[in-house]
Amino acid sequence: MLPYRTTALFIETALLSGPCRHQVSVAGNQLWKPLSSLLTTRTSATQTRFMSASDSVSAGLTGQLLVSVKDAIAASPNESIKFVDGSWFLPPSRNGREEFEQGPRIAGARFFDIDDIATTAGTNLPHMMPSRALFAAAMDAMQIANDDHIVVYGTKDCMFFHRAWFQMRNMGHARDSISVLQGSIADWIDAGGPVEKEGTAPSFPIVNAKDLDLTAQPKYKAQDAINVMNKEEMKRIIDGDDTMTIVDVRSPQRFLGEVEEPRPGMRLGHMPGAKNVFFKDLLEDDNVNKLKPKEELETILQAGGVDTEKAARIVASCGSGVTACTLVVALEACGMDADDVFVYDGSWSEWGGTDDTPIVK
Repeated sequence: MLPYRTTALFIETALLSGPCRHQVSVAGNQLWKPLSSLLTTRTSATQTRFMSASDSVSAGLTGQLLVSVKDAIAASPNESIKFVDGSWFLPPSRNGREEFEQGPRIAGARFFDIDDIATTAGTNLPHMMPSRALFAAAMDAMQIANDDHIVVYGTKDCMFFHRAWFQMRNMGHARDSISVLQGSIADWIDAGGPVEKEGTAPSFPIVNAKDLDLTAQPKYKAQDAINVMNKEEMKRIIDGDDTMTIVDVRSPQRFLGEVEEPRPGMRLGHMPGAKNVFFKDLLEDDNVNKLKPKEELETILQAGGVDTEKAARIVASCGSGVTACTLVVALEACGMDADDVFVYDGSWSEWGGTDDTPIVK
């Protein structure tokens, strides 16, 4: 028998000089196949065996709704992992956009501005889901592809970054390919994750809607927003759709109409039949960038009248469609199917801002 190296050289020479075939036996019949097919099989197997460590780690993020800082740092060298800062705050407390520009930020991170990449024409409601064209153009501008894995995170003490996750996940990004970071940029830095330091310019400048060409053919394959309810659909639910449970995540005081709304001119109270689960109760007390463990979430939800095992479908509502997305993450973390969880996009900014909607206290 020829030594392995000699055999390999002989095969390679034969392939270069002309067609070479090998004999195989299938069900007792002798068949001839190109010898190159053996090499293709061997090459494919070798590539699989020697898959890079970063590819292996990134594959480990697939299907993870919540990802730890440790796992995210391990995956960060992979270019197909895209970190997106979705920080947002109720004005004028803080400004997520300005904080991203100032840094620090995760190395290579993008910023998704839910106020800018939004529908603004014909509505006075804030950060409504954008058109498919606008969303696709924004994803292209951020250099994010459909087959990338996205990890959405927020700055320290940001409780509102889940809206960016919901928008991306419900407008075209595969559910298995987008995660929420269990921790903030501060936790990332403490764990030794790579960063762009404070005072440096972002490696990926913030995308502005006004600069995007919505007539160009996009590379990113977006879809119209799914699992989003409008006001008329909410009215029909209240009128008698017992397959849908409305859960309002505003504070109990706002839910009961005991305090004024942060947005002036809003009526006080809640939608008839709605349950109340305060979104902040779903977050860790000492780190609001992290969701509580599943067992605690289930206890909190049940105390609010929400049974994830019995509820057929749930629509989340809040002040303006932002913190409702925190409930969506919690419900899915507890095992609810994403197809059965919805967000009322206009939320109380719309419901409490008009005179044609029923309200109770």
